Amino acid sequence: MRMFTLCLVWLIGCGSPADPGDDDPLAGLVSLSIEPAGKTLVIDNGQPASQAYTAIGTFADGRTQDVTALASFSLQDGTLGAFAADQLTTATTHGGRTEVTATAAGVSGATGLTIRFVRTWNDPGSTVPADPGGPFGGPPDTGRAPVALYPNRGAVVPPNLGRLELHFRPGAGNTLFELAFTSPLVDIKVYLRCTQPLAGGCIYMPDPQLWSWLAETSRGDDAVAWSIRGTDDTGSGVGTSGDLSFAFAPDNVTGGIYYWTTTLKAIMRFDFGSTTQTQAELFVSPSATGGTCVGCHALSRDGTKLVAEAGGQNDGRVLLLDVATTTPMVPFGSTEKSNFESWSPDGSQFVGVYADEGATNYNLMLFDGNTARFQSTIDVGGTATHPTDHPDWSQDGDRIAFVRVGEHQTLQRMFNGGISTVTRANGAWGAPGVLVPAAPGKNRYYPAFAPDSRLLVFDESSCASGNRGSDCDGDTDPTATLFAVDGVAGGTPVAMTAANAPGIADGTTTKLANSFPRWNPFVFARTRDGGRLAWVTFSSTRRYGLREPNGTLLWMAAVDLDAPAGSDPSAAAFVLPFQDIATSNHIAQWTTKIVVVQ
Repeated sequence: MRMFTLCLVWLIGCGSPADPGDDDPLAGLVSLSIEPAGKTLVIDNGQPASQAYTAIGTFADGRTQDVTALASFSLQDGTLGAFAADQLTTATTHGGRTEVTATAAGVSGATGLTIRFVRTWNDPGSTVPADPGGPFGGPPDTGRAPVALYPNRGAVVPPNLGRLELHFRPGAGNTLFELAFTSPLVDIKVYLRCTQPLAGGCIYMPDPQLWSWLAETSRGDDAVAWSIRGTDDTGSGVGTSGDLSFAFAPDNVTGGIYYWTTTLKAIMRFDFGSTTQTQAELFVSPSATGGTCVGCHALSRDGTKLVAEAGGQNDGRVLLLDVATTTPMVPFGSTEKSNFESWSPDGSQFVGVYADEGATNYNLMLFDGNTARFQSTIDVGGTATHPTDHPDWSQDGDRIAFVRVGEHQTLQRMFNGGISTVTRANGAWGAPGVLVPAAPGKNRYYPAFAPDSRLLVFDESSCASGNRGSDCDGDTDPTATLFAVDGVAGGTPVAMTAANAPGIADGTTTKLANSFPRWNPFVFARTRDGGRLAWVTFSSTRRYGLREPNGTLLWMAAVDLDAPAGSDPSAAAFVLPFQDIATSNHIAQWTTKIVVVQ
């Protein structure tokens, strides 16, 4: 018994493995560092990369010690790989940038990690030699150089765009091509034939697998340069194109877009949130109005209601449609007339204007969003000579931008316009203020607030002589150019040079009819590190690479909402690929979502 007691005393006095008095190997840990720091790994043709990491702890007494065995490791972006203890193995589906984090005793440290994606790939739609890269070891030949045409240099595209055509001229005598995508994160070579020839050139569409590698690796990162090399199957000479480049935004685009096709005189729609839709669908045809053309339209922000003008100039009959049932909410043409409309953020009202045949009210008119009945007038000084046109209601609900017409023909065709705004405070609309004044020989029209309710984009056209003419009436004017201005503070408008710019296929043509800008309703991240990006759509007569439009097509451009004052906030534009390019398409309007037809 005495021996047992002594042993017990000895155990208590000297400590046991479970005793909290034991030395804690991590006691006093104040920081962690990770080695190797800033590592770059390479996923090479489907083979994962691996790397062992070490965690070095710094303690309160100034000593450093390897604490790898006591730390846990993780990746900030778990899609790029996984840890087994201190050993990282990358995924194989895409590269990217991330951080490696080590944690011990509640203390964390991190270091950057770059994972490059390297791949050679044969286009599934092409039949290429067994060793397609072999012929490209032939001698350089500048006479065989292909020419890269589209997408335009500097375009930014959403990762879920999916269908981005690359257009190029093949160069003399070339039958085999090597398409290279390069950036700090990707090095992909694609071997292909000219499987889709057009107008003396070739059109290539990345297959879904290649698109996934590119988009998932490059989200929110540096631009991807692309170039083409061409040769014949014997490699008798190799020509190399110059580089073009495009970048991927960090976020997928969501929301729904509705646009008017002048060819079908109907409204089409496309769901950016869909994972299966590839072509726009017909939504409203002239049958909804007894055969009358359905044109200018606006959607409530939630996508449940559509208001449209039917019949064009000097008509103004209103179609108010329940989107879910595609049926009129009130009998067509039973309410007061309107030419152009814009919805309040909550969809309870829309603002409209009418100054054509039989008009009596030349100001902003508020209509009930469920009955289209006239409710009240916002008096902005409109007259029969100088009526109000093109209203746009900001998403915060506090402002309506509009055009004050300088010289009136119809609201569809008007001259010498200037941009004004009216502001609501304490439930009441105040006096209008001039944002961009009218100017001699100019027409300013189609204002549209960005989703931040601050940046405003509008169109400006130039008249060949005086203030009037078919070249400056606001109706697909050849010189129509997009400008941006602070929609609250005003200031000097800035030309959206990148979005306005012609592509290589346009040559010296600069009159591109960049018209009717409208915004996707969301603010997205600009890079993987933050910032704010929005998307603007507009119609244009510019060339779509090798394709020549039948009128206007819908284009889309990224806009930096944090761009310094006085600088161009836009990126180069790209074609929306879901539209039928055999039709002429115009007036793209957005909603937060596409409502399924019941």
